[in-house]
Amino acid sequence: MTSVAIAENGHEPAAGRSFASQVALILKLLRKRFDERAGSIMLSDGKPLTRAQWRVLAAIHLREGATQREISETLDIGTVATGQTIDRLEEAEWIERRTDRSDRRVRRLYVKAPAMPALERLGLLSDREEEAVMIGISNEDMQRLSLLLETIIDNLGAKTSV
Repeated sequence: MTSVAIAENGHEPAAGRSFASQVALILKLLRKRFDERAGSIMLSDGKPLTRAQWRVLAAIHLREGATQREISETLDIGTVATGQTIDRLEEAEWIERRTDRSDRRVRRLYVKAPAMPALERLGLLSDREEEAVMIGISNEDMQRLSLLLETIIDNLGAKTSV
């Protein structure tokens, strides 16, 4: 392992970063920026929407009718943590649990109308962040990057033998 000097901004210089560390840093910076902006969205009790809450809310919105376990798996977080976040969103009357028609033991998750303005703001924030991140990158470069990333995703998903 080589020693890499840390730049003034606290990050390794680009030449010293591995692909995985670049991806991790991008995710970290995206989440930090988004959290700062999403923190201005308030629950009905006046408390700011947390990262866990906006992630669960968005996942439920995108997968209406999913179960708690399915949301947990989608977000790759524990079922207990997901359940606590769902409880909080339910208390705020932003989501509801409904009994499954075919299996009364199963409860499915749905977004309620009071959450829609927050979801709209989250969508706008996401669009703005994506635009800001892409400043200085041509459409052609973005298309190429997207194809390269899809190839990497496919490679990671492919079964490999050791």
